[in-house]
Amino acid sequence: MTDRFLLVPPNSVEAEQAVLGGLMLSPEKIETVAERLTQADFYRRDHQMIYRAMLELSGRGQPCDAVTLGDWMDTNGFAEMMGGSSYLYDLANNTPSSANLAAYSQIVREKAVRRSLIDLATSLSTDAYTSDSEAPALLDGAIAGLMSMQKVEARAEFTLRQAMTLAYQEAERAKALGGKVPGISTGLARLDKVLGGWHDSDLVVVGARPAMGKTALLLNFALSAGVPCGLISAEQPAQQMAARLMSIDSHVPAERMRNGSFDTDDLRKLDLSVGRLIERTCLIYDRSAPSIADVSRMARKWKQQNGIKILLVDYVQRIEASNADKRTPKHERVGEVVRGLKNLARDLDIPVIALAQVGRHVDTREDKQPGMGDISDSSEIEKEADQIITLYRPGVHDDSADQAEAILSVEKNRHGPTGVVRAAWLAETMRFTDMAYDNR
Repeated sequence: MTDRFLLVPPNSVEAEQAVLGGLMLSPEKIETVAERLTQADFYRRDHQMIYRAMLELSGRGQPCDAVTLGDWMDTNGFAEMMGGSSYLYDLANNTPSSANLAAYSQIVREKAVRRSLIDLATSLSTDAYTSDSEAPALLDGAIAGLMSMQKVEARAEFTLRQAMTLAYQEAERAKALGGKVPGISTGLARLDKVLGGWHDSDLVVVGARPAMGKTALLLNFALSAGVPCGLISAEQPAQQMAARLMSIDSHVPAERMRNGSFDTDDLRKLDLSVGRLIERTCLIYDRSAPSIADVSRMARKWKQQNGIKILLVDYVQRIEASNADKRTPKHERVGEVVRGLKNLARDLDIPVIALAQVGRHVDTREDKQPGMGDISDSSEIEKEADQIITLYRPGVHDDSADQAEAILSVEKNRHGPTGVVRAAWLAETMRFTDMAYDNR
């Protein structure tokens, strides 16, 4: 029986040599290869250094031939490792063509993933035997490790030219959409114009006082997204969330659904709504006061198994920090939760839309429309959120005000302008829609 500890880690020296030699023949292909491979993907140390040199030289607009690579090795003290420049010339001379660079890059990446998997499995096995951590924490670490392996971080360092190229390509992509929202639609045309929809890796926080309809707004966002979504409900059970979704989608008043007073036409609308909604991928987690670790574990599971493209959270202050010690200041615990949600957005590359409570002091002011600083424990929220929106309905405090008006104030927007968006609030069915005069 072969001793598994004597096995050589998966690698393909030939594929690594073909990639490096191919890049020396066609250095203009470095950007394409860099999208697939990082320095750590190469097994041999000298190959890692050669690839690192290629990335640096390319970033400075210099060629990646044997001469420039040899000079880089000399300057940075790696010449002895290489055994001189002869190996660099061998790489170029022994590679007949760069035509199969993509295939060779894939082989290198495949071997790197297998080595990473072995390393992770070894680490998990060691932790399972020796760690004092509880089993759920070990499981969280295992899931996070596996999920991170699915995401290839092509690079974290860019020249200004490379960054501008990516930005210009994104602008061209947006123009090619012909006026369509580049991100996931919010369901409100004016809000889409301000935000450009929801964008991957963004954390969006929506703050409001109780009874303003913020949970209903979140469910409107979920229905309008039109993509697989995950919903964390820390306050209401799944059946209540489902009933709200049915009312919003069917246009049957929620009160009739609660007291069973719906008529035949309502029943027909509900049947049609159920038929539409059961075709949607929408996962609901309704544990009361979950920890940020619970939320992270569930979101990663949904991403892996169900391919969710957006996560909606109700609400930030109901989620517990990993350190649930009540002696820890509340703003520090909320800060940990917000940072955890932002990390989720980046790691899963999806937008995370999270509700937040606004402090009750707003009710004592003459101007009751909340601002960014009115969100409870807002310091970390202000720093971590990419976009912050507050929701206010004047009719809640003023009987003479338009009872159907809702004001969405974009207080922070890292991608564009701030400003006020007015929407219509249809209380019976808990729907938010565009104002009749503003749907343009």
